Amino acid sequence: MNALGTEQHTDAQDEAADQPRDAGARRRRSGRLAGDTGWAFGAELLTLVSSLLAMYLISTRLGPADYGQFVGAQALAATLGMFSYASVGQLLLQGVVRDRRPPDEVLARCLTLLIGSTAIALAAGFLLRPLLFPQLGLLVFTLLTLAELVGSGVVALAASHHQALDAYRLSVALRMLPLVLRAAALLLLATGQALSLQAVAWAYGTLGLLAAVAVLVHLRVHTGHRLRLARPTRPDVRDTFSFSAALLAFSVHEDADKILMVRLADPATAGLYAAAYRAVQVAVAPLRALQAASHRRFLEHDPARRGEHLQRSARFTAAGAGYGCVAAVAVILAAPLLPVVLGSAYAGSVEMVRLLAVLVLLRGLGMFCFNGLMGLRAHGTRLLAVGSAAAVAAVMCGVLIPLWSWRGAVTATLVAEVVFVVLSWTALVRLQRRHDAGIPR
Repeated sequence: MNALGTEQHTDAQDEAADQPRDAGARRRRSGRLAGDTGWAFGAELLTLVSSLLAMYLISTRLGPADYGQFVGAQALAATLGMFSYASVGQLLLQGVVRDRRPPDEVLARCLTLLIGSTAIALAAGFLLRPLLFPQLGLLVFTLLTLAELVGSGVVALAASHHQALDAYRLSVALRMLPLVLRAAALLLLATGQALSLQAVAWAYGTLGLLAAVAVLVHLRVHTGHRLRLARPTRPDVRDTFSFSAALLAFSVHEDADKILMVRLADPATAGLYAAAYRAVQVAVAPLRALQAASHRRFLEHDPARRGEHLQRSARFTAAGAGYGCVAAVAVILAAPLLPVVLGSAYAGSVEMVRLLAVLVLLRGLGMFCFNGLMGLRAHGTRLLAVGSAAAVAAVMCGVLIPLWSWRGAVTATLVAEVVFVVLSWTALVRLQRRHDAGIPR
């Protein structure tokens, strides 16, 4: 057994054991999770600071309408990224951690898949732009999309590779690189009185491509792997499309309200709604950090252990739900601070924030059971759960936003989240029982 396999086997034993003699190992494992969560929270905090900085500078200097266009374009690019680099990163983690295949072989196949899926995502973006953002210039959209799909895509794949090798903190540091570069560019543009959507797009696009080159060089030097392309297997392609469909559906579920607000409501209201949603995401950040830090753990699978994924999901969900209750109340109380920070033009965001606050609790209830399904390799079931939620979000947004404006977006978002939580937990309980029934007594 190689070093990685030995460590995974030891971790699985630590988590499964209940005897007092293993208490020290479990404490060490919990301590490591706490440390990794701290790093993940740092990345989430940096992500929020970067997005809030963009929100503050673009919305106050250029106005809510331009900010709404900017957020809509970034939301679409992020959605396409779920189809390309995010799905390939999931395949890489599964291949190394769960299936225990050679890391250099998995990386070579994933690089090939990344190139192909990015090309498809770029083509889809250019087809959707005139339909969703007819007022946004082609050059601005192209640069923002390249920054996300190529720049962030290469960085994310390299980070997933390090995470698969159990170097989680290094993977977090890599993911922070584009965020730091973007924040620095925004500050320089604002300081030099040169802030415009076109200038931001040029900065994001250029820095994204430079970050991609730097990360590829780092990956070659740090791991010693020869960066090569290899033909993916049929299961690789099938699993990638399964991951792509699930992640794409999740992104639609996450961003359909913001994308359709730009198209179906006025840009100023879309900007107010985007600001409110960003504010609520501040409270979700600790949950996302715990989810990111524990992601590799949910891929560990012991075929002979009963209730493994259900128990793990329940433990993490208990913590998430407890935090979600407290954080939702805090969001409601802190909502009036938003116009104090962004200006009186954003007074309309206060009620939006208060209604969206329950989203924090719902995220705590649904995040970890969805990862539990991943450990059971239930890709089709995951797709059904998140696809149903995405369909609900998209249809309800399309119907309710023209009728109720931002209140329709809030209603659609919360209903879709409830659907996601119910379907995910129902599927996890059912599949865990089916798995346990096949274990000899």
